[in-house]
Amino acid sequence: MAVDPSNLKAPSQYTSLRKVTTAADQDKRLREVADLYEKQFMREMMKAMRGTVQESGLVKVGQAEKIFREELDGEHVNNWSKQGGLGLSKVIYDQLIEKYGARLGIKSPELKPQGPIPLDEKSQFTGSVKTIHSGPKVSYQFSREESVGPESLQRPQLMAVKAPWDGSILQSQRINADEYVLDMLHDNGLKSQFVFRGQPQPGLAQRKVQGGETIGLLSPEAKQFFWNIEPTVSE
Repeated sequence: MAVDPSNLKAPSQYTSLRKVTTAADQDKRLREVADLYEKQFMREMMKAMRGTVQESGLVKVGQAEKIFREELDGEHVNNWSKQGGLGLSKVIYDQLIEKYGARLGIKSPELKPQGPIPLDEKSQFTGSVKTIHSGPKVSYQFSREESVGPESLQRPQLMAVKAPWDGSILQSQRINADEYVLDMLHDNGLKSQFVFRGQPQPGLAQRKVQGGETIGLLSPEAKQFFWNIEPTVSE
């Protein structure tokens, strides 16, 4: 007998397993992990405290009583945890949120311009900075200031383009004769795109890049530098 594939449907018990993990689910898991670490710490603390108590030689403690004592200590730990514990769980949770929160979509990444090029009083780029907001994406356009004094006769020096945060180079694409687009994925949950006239550093795609490390050289003839930042997770 021939089977018509169009009549085949996935059982509901299987389709229900394909549940999308939400930010609330991720947050719940981080809290559970933090609670587990605190409970384990309190269990070890109880065990260490028990070890300081000398047993009397009059009454011999059997194996059953030792097992019951461990279960009783475990119950004490659970009750302490429900009442707020030692505060260690919150400390661990906050550290997990700080490190993984943006990546898991629990908190919004901070879009703070730290600058892949120097922008101090000695910088060649002292012109206006145009900030363009487009949803969660922020774009910065840095323009080189035209000098009118004797210093304008001096040839501008090569300027290092540095990674604003730790991360990995996703791709380096040449779009013109000496103009490149450099995409970088950061550990803090942000993604940067640099568009500049110059030359990217070779060999960066094969290893981890540290914040502040040079990832390219800006051409002396470059008049503008573009830096786009956006989260890698949707809100």
